[in-house]
Amino acid sequence: MMMMVHPSQAPRLIFLSIIICGASVAIAKPIFWYCQEDWGFYEAGSTYYSNLKQLVTSLASNASKSGGFYRDTVGVGSPDQINGLIMCYADATQTDCHDCLKTAANEVANLSICEYRKTAATHYNACFLHYSNQNFISITQNFQPVCLQKPDANTAGPDFLSTSSVQSLISSMTTDASNLEQKYASNKTNYSANQTMYGLVQCTRDLIADECAKCVESYVAFANGSKPNCSDQLGARIMGPNCYIRYELFSFNVATYTVPLPSPPPLSPPSVPPVPPPVPAGSPSSISIGTITAVAVSVTGGLLLISATLIFLWRRKQRRKNGTEKEDLSTIYLQQGNVETNVELILNPSAEYQVFDLDTLRKATYNFSDKNKLGQGGFGPVYKGTFPNGEEVAVKRLSGSSAQGLRELRNEVEFLAKLKHKNLVQLLGCCIQNKEHILCYEFLPNGSLDKILFAKDPLKQSKLSWKVRYKIIEGIGRGLHYLHEESRLKIIHRDLKASNILLDRDMSPKISDFGLARFFGEDQTHIDTSIIAGTFGYMAPEYVMHGNFSVKSDVYSFGVLLLETVTGQKNSSFAGSGRSSNLISYAWQHWKNNTVDELKDPMLDDVYLEEITNCVNIALLCVQEEPTMRPNMALVNRMLSGGAIPNVPLTWRVPATDYSMSEGSSFTTAAVQSSFSGPSTSGTRSSTRRSLD
Repeated sequence: MMMMVHPSQAPRLIFLSIIICGASVAIAKPIFWYCQEDWGFYEAGSTYYSNLKQLVTSLASNASKSGGFYRDTVGVGSPDQINGLIMCYADATQTDCHDCLKTAANEVANLSICEYRKTAATHYNACFLHYSNQNFISITQNFQPVCLQKPDANTAGPDFLSTSSVQSLISSMTTDASNLEQKYASNKTNYSANQTMYGLVQCTRDLIADECAKCVESYVAFANGSKPNCSDQLGARIMGPNCYIRYELFSFNVATYTVPLPSPPPLSPPSVPPVPPPVPAGSPSSISIGTITAVAVSVTGGLLLISATLIFLWRRKQRRKNGTEKEDLSTIYLQQGNVETNVELILNPSAEYQVFDLDTLRKATYNFSDKNKLGQGGFGPVYKGTFPNGEEVAVKRLSGSSAQGLRELRNEVEFLAKLKHKNLVQLLGCCIQNKEHILCYEFLPNGSLDKILFAKDPLKQSKLSWKVRYKIIEGIGRGLHYLHEESRLKIIHRDLKASNILLDRDMSPKISDFGLARFFGEDQTHIDTSIIAGTFGYMAPEYVMHGNFSVKSDVYSFGVLLLETVTGQKNSSFAGSGRSSNLISYAWQHWKNNTVDELKDPMLDDVYLEEITNCVNIALLCVQEEPTMRPNMALVNRMLSGGAIPNVPLTWRVPATDYSMSEGSSFTTAAVQSSFSGPSTSGTRSSTRRSLD
């Protein structure tokens, strides 16, 4: 075996390849690997290394169960998020595939390959593994492919790869592979009067058809330009991070693609007739018991397989009929003018996440009719949709002109696909088709809290009795505590406000709009940013003035929202009113004067004054100027549930923020409505800064 070092087209890319000369290479040793230095290094014992070990374990384990392919992401947000992909080649045996998956994962986890690089790819005879801190899934890479030959098995011939028969074979296989679910295809063709050419083309399953075809085309072009090492050989394997080509003058095995079938309903074991007495040897009816048993088992097994197949096909047909067929999706490639944005959808295949057909959503929304339009978000309009089975949904249609919306879309999917709580809005799925990028949510018929709370219509306001308001307050508190402490991702929402609280049929609240949310590390106490994102009036002073935010920033927003719920007045409505600079100072005046009965919404009965007073007390604790003095959401929820409530400190003062700045200030932008159920009816628009840092 001869080893050679080959330069890569990528800058400072460590690249090692091995030309196979006869004997097969043991699975335990990679045949080549890439180590990308430009994309950073990690340290032993770091969170990134811990995530990497978790990732490769997940990849190997799940690929063994899903036909030799899997992709996953561990961690959310820079710098510790890591994406990974693993795949077995279709010409590998099942045993070699499983052994290779384990070997690849162990080599990476034990730092045997590309130690401490944040991006790497390692290739074996039977599989390859690729991981990166960059958005790479389903985007063809610039990594140079490698050509492996077996000169002893294939006699050299000039420009063999360029011959019409070979090109035609590869072209037909590429077309088939690009459009098949398994993303690989094999075929054969006559090369000469007494020779047959066998071939295989394979792409990673996350590539769409065009990307698969482009990958194969680029690998063939590479091989043609690498003379005399590849294109002159009568057979070769061309491989890289996204596709694989093989052609030989001898046949080779290609795996039969199978989709795991759902477990069929339990069937009663077939009754076995009594064994007949033995038939004398030589009799015309002399059939061995072993033969009878074998036939019975074969027939029974065949019937079970047919039953399972029919059940699977029927269920699949039903899901497609309702527009709820699940598909494997990892990344969307989006363009915005001259700006290209890679929006990665972090989809866990085990999660309840659906990919909808565009025609299904068009029919559900009457072709996105204005009559079905519920509102306008920062990234595009929101429509009500109804599926044939009667299920109602809210459909967010991403605007093609919204670059900011693309980033918010990514945030929505990254977080909501992984978060499950009764007080968070449920993301049902998405649609990426014909340049349309759409998110689908559960439909919440009572709309957003602000439309009822701040409505001038007494009929709408009558829905918000004190018991209903208290139920809403408690639900928001539970949802926020889940984000901060109980979910597997520690998340700061950063835009908690009345318009982002949606109400279901029972007036139970659900927190929505995660476009500005940020992942928070376990050991982090705060995050500093130079870009302020959120809505004036709800943002904590340390965030507005210094760009410093933490879970206590959400607590501040909750305090403002609590005061609005108690008073029925919007925080921004005080600007220029002559009463106070904002709702917080107005509430403080009434608290000092012991006139909470005058502070509360006049529609609320005095019989609840004690509970209302307690809520004002809690709200004032939440909006304290010093973040460390604010309670966390666990304590807030205990206080709302009847626990002891500390007195408002004597040193309490109105937070030093500049919320009185005019709506036309250069620091603000137009408001963004993110309701699922209709445009705002409020006459006052809140100033919102929608930027992702």
